[in-house]
Amino acid sequence: MRIGIFVVMAGRQAGGPETYELNLIRELLKRDNKNEYHIFCLGKHAKDAVKIEKTNIHYHILWPKLRVISVLFSLPISLLINKIDIYHATFTPPPISPIPFIFTNHCFSNFQHPEFYPPKIRYRLNKLITKGIKKSKLIICVSENIRELTAKKFNLPPERLAVVYHGVDKQFKPINEEKVRDALEQNFGITTPYILFAGKLEARKNIVRLIEAFATCRDKMNTDIKLVLAGRRTWEPEVIEQKIDQLGIKDHIIEIGHVDNSDMPLLYNGAELFAFPSLWEGFGIPIIESMACGTPVVTSNNSCIPEVTGGAALLIDPYDVEDIATAFYTILTDVKTKNELIDKGIQRAKSFTWEKTAQQTLDAYEKVAKHANIKS
Repeated sequence: MRIGIFVVMAGRQAGGPETYELNLIRELLKRDNKNEYHIFCLGKHAKDAVKIEKTNIHYHILWPKLRVISVLFSLPISLLINKIDIYHATFTPPPISPIPFIFTNHCFSNFQHPEFYPPKIRYRLNKLITKGIKKSKLIICVSENIRELTAKKFNLPPERLAVVYHGVDKQFKPINEEKVRDALEQNFGITTPYILFAGKLEARKNIVRLIEAFATCRDKMNTDIKLVLAGRRTWEPEVIEQKIDQLGIKDHIIEIGHVDNSDMPLLYNGAELFAFPSLWEGFGIPIIESMACGTPVVTSNNSCIPEVTGGAALLIDPYDVEDIATAFYTILTDVKTKNELIDKGIQRAKSFTWEKTAQQTLDAYEKVAKHANIKS
């Protein structure tokens, strides 16, 4: 088969969706030498991020740079010219598709919690995803929670939906404590104990309550622990700044912006705990990455998170600042609980591999091809 993959987030410092695109393509190409893969990119940055050169992979940079035109016109034309049999939209579905396609649905917060998105972004996202779900031959859902919500909202039969979990890269593992300490000081100037958050600094990630819970826990412990925020600010960043100033804890917050994936194992390993009190997740890749590194996790009791964590994290009500702060305090002061969470987390993370993700995705391609009478 000639399989097309339309990537949107690769090379854009886009967190979980970018991690998914890059690892999926790399693992597919490791295990599949039979099919041809055509990667349709919005710019050269995506090709540079994938970093794979093999005889059965071909890159196509869509033109012009103006995304609305390239996706609306260049993508369908390029799909036809290159005689693609089926293709996979890994983040956003195309407005027009001349051939059968598969769509990965990463999240449902745009429908479930519209308040998390600026109106223009929400409108565009909802319209595009709704169209993609209705038109695609198969929808890959990144959790059972997403599958159930998608099926219910769009009244879809089970055969239109498949659950394929994300994986965790092999680089996420426990690292020697001395090596971590030296690297943290050299790379980030971090020399004190810290709680870590990793992800976009936006409303859905519950950053304001995270900061409030940190301040509460810090006051209770009377210790010099810091809060490290690893991720880019998106919309409404002034709310975060106002809360930090209001609480008078600016000197105790270390904001380091976007961090290359290669440096994240150091940050996870160095943290006393990983805090992820998100208000909604489709999967939550940072949760299993931190578990794989042997870092105890405090995270939310909503959406897919109980499904993904499988009893290996301390779950909290993300709307309750005191509950979050108490969980922080428990891990920081109760060695037995902390060690139990570390052991459970390492074991739980082993359930998720990109090899498994790639094989199940390849199975989905073959299922769609068979249904469309495409020779594979």
